[in-house]
Amino acid sequence: MERRALGRRWAAWALQASLAACAPSQGFRPAGMLDAERPRELGVAFSSVEARPYVEETAQYLGQAWWTLRLDERWALTTLAAFDSSAAAAGAALRFEIASGQRAALAAEVEGGVAWAAVGVPATLRLWRGSALYTAPRLGTWGSDITPFVPLGVSASITRSLVLRAEAELSWADFRYYNRRLHWGFAIAHQW
Repeated sequence: MERRALGRRWAAWALQASLAACAPSQGFRPAGMLDAERPRELGVAFSSVEARPYVEETAQYLGQAWWTLRLDERWALTTLAAFDSSAAAAGAALRFEIASGQRAALAAEVEGGVAWAAVGVPATLRLWRGSALYTAPRLGTWGSDITPFVPLGVSASITRSLVLRAEAELSWADFRYYNRRLHWGFAIAHQW
C-alpha cells in the first residue's frame, strides 16, 4: 500500500514538473552554419525575457544548451535543454536544410520536448567568412499559450571553432498585443 502511495506521489511530482517546465527562450542555431568539415556544435546561451508592457511582473532569466549533429548534407538533429531557477526541460529538434549557398541558407525545423513544441523557418544571410545575420521565425508553445516568435541575431566566429551569438526576439503569447515580450540573450558555441 505504501509503495502505491509513493508511486502516486512520484507521478504527481513528474506531472507538475512537466507542466511547469520551460521551453527554450530563443533559437541561437542559425541555418547553414555547420558544414562537412565541422558537422557538430555544442552551445550554451543565457537569455532575459523582459516583462510584458501592461503587466506588473519581473523579467525572467533563462538558460539553454544544445548539441547539434549534422546527419548529412540536408538533415541535422539537435538535443536541447532549457532551464531557469524553478524548472528544466529537455527535448530535440530536427532540421531540414531547404537551400544553402555561399551567401544564404533556408531551413525548416520542428522541435519538441517535455511540455513544449514548435515549428520554425530558420534563415541565414552570411556577411563575410565566419559572420552572419540570422532569423528563425517560429510558432510554438510558451507555457500553455501558442506563441509566435520573431528573432533577429548575429553570429560571429572568434576562432576556427568558437562562435559568439547575440539574439533579440519578440513574442506575443496567445497572439495578444498586451502579451508582447522582448527576449534577448548571448550564446557561445563550439563547432568541430
